[in-house]
Amino acid sequence: MKFSAISFATALLASTATAEKMGFAGSVMDKAAFDNFEGMTDMQRVMEVTKLAWPECLKGELNNAKACEAMIDKELAAMDLSFDVYTIILYTRTFDCPTAHAWVIPIDDDGMCVGKYRDGRLFYEYEWCVEDEVVMTDPEAIKKSQDLIQPSTWTKKIASNRNIDCVDVDQDGDLDAWHKKALKMMGGDFEVACSDYETYLEKKAEIESVGPIVHTGCQRLPEFNCKGLSGVDTCKLIKQMVPYPNTDGKNIECFLQFLPDSAMQDQMTRDLIEIGEEPKTRVIILAKKETEQVIATPLMKGPGAVLGKK
Repeated sequence: MKFSAISFATALLASTATAEKMGFAGSVMDKAAFDNFEGMTDMQRVMEVTKLAWPECLKGELNNAKACEAMIDKELAAMDLSFDVYTIILYTRTFDCPTAHAWVIPIDDDGMCVGKYRDGRLFYEYEWCVEDEVVMTDPEAIKKSQDLIQPSTWTKKIASNRNIDCVDVDQDGDLDAWHKKALKMMGGDFEVACSDYETYLEKKAEIESVGPIVHTGCQRLPEFNCKGLSGVDTCKLIKQMVPYPNTDGKNIECFLQFLPDSAMQDQMTRDLIEIGEEPKTRVIILAKKETEQVIATPLMKGPGAVLGKK
């Protein structure tokens, strides 16, 4: 839901520790902002505070996505804001989710694959079921497989304009060709980066010697160690390992994303604002699809998520 109206505060804040505990913006204040906040009267503090987090959604009756959303919407409606804020519930994926065919690839600030636990290991959560061991060639079917796995606005308008030259280490033009089309082949926030050459060649040789890891029937995909590989090259090798579409007629696709605490999160916002594509300010509620349980503190994200911004 979208809101853009009147100021809300439920407590007088005397320190950043209290601010964080209460769900206000103490943890994101720079020194100048905090010094200014410390110098305010109690009434001025009430008027200035903008709530940016809702930890109360992690317990009790509010530990339900819909109930949490309703409470946040009510509080947003009471804030004196000059900008729009959107509340969004993001559910954890399930095997029947329309984007379940995408393998999520976390990357660092340099576009290198770091894995789910930052140790290089990648996991695909579901079984991959194959009807026929035939590579998809129909352009329309390929496009349909990629429809919901699209590059972000930042990837399309910022990253695509950066010229990253990597050595085509396999010397057959294949890697270079992949880098040129990579920004259209994957979803999420990412840019082309160069793998460690020896690691890439070693992984490529290993995959070619084994061949496809999926066959007719259903199977779990093995853990993949991407340490030393860029996110885009990891995707290339995964697609090589899983060349056949699933029984839903979808190829394995890749969704790349910078780590939540990456400096690139703020950099992407600055880049988009600079080209007139200011991202929306949102409150994101993460929840389990099966139970509606909220699994992380809902946070306001975006250009408007600043203490006292009105």
